[in-house]
Amino acid sequence: MYTLSYILYGIGSLFTICFITFLILFIKKKGNNKINLLIFIASIILAVGCFGYGGYHQYDIQQTIAAADDEFTDNAISFAELYKKTADKTTKVGDYVKEAWQADIADAMDNDEDFDATKTVTHALAENADDIVSAQMNLKKLKKYLKEMNDYDTGTYDYEAYKKAYDKLEKLVSFVNDPKGTYDHYTETYSADKSAVANAYKDIEPE
Repeated sequence: MYTLSYILYGIGSLFTICFITFLILFIKKKGNNKINLLIFIASIILAVGCFGYGGYHQYDIQQTIAAADDEFTDNAISFAELYKKTADKTTKVGDYVKEAWQADIADAMDNDEDFDATKTVTHALAENADDIVSAQMNLKKLKKYLKEMNDYDTGTYDYEAYKKAYDKLEKLVSFVNDPKGTYDHYTETYSADKSAVANAYKDIEPE
């Protein structure tokens, strides 16, 4: 990133040595004084030019990095805030499905009736349709924030932490919106996915 600046600093150092050398030769009047003076002046101009442009180039890169980091931070804050809201909304639905499933199993056992898991889950999801749609829409917004963060990633911040957090939330939303398997499988998988999302949020939570 700073390669050009370092090259210019190196060339500038060589010209510095050059003008010092020819200054000494000029003072001691060794060789052609006129040529020594011209080379001395040219070396000063070139050295100043190299150091000046090298410094400007480095400053310009630093300004670009700072601007990119600001953009990354803005998107990261928005991402984290929406991530928390979406996670809370999804776990609310997940908990509702779990409780409804558990209650209907108990009712079926008490009444000696067959338990219809599909009916229970379908009804529970229908009761939370608005939150489910909202969570799915939020995932799309989070993906846009993630793309912006990737575009402005300079390595200053941990982009991968946000990517991993998104993947874990997407998995949770997908599972809660379409539960599969037995009640025990649901509770075990849901609990693991919910914990993974909570832990991922700790890595991206704004200070």
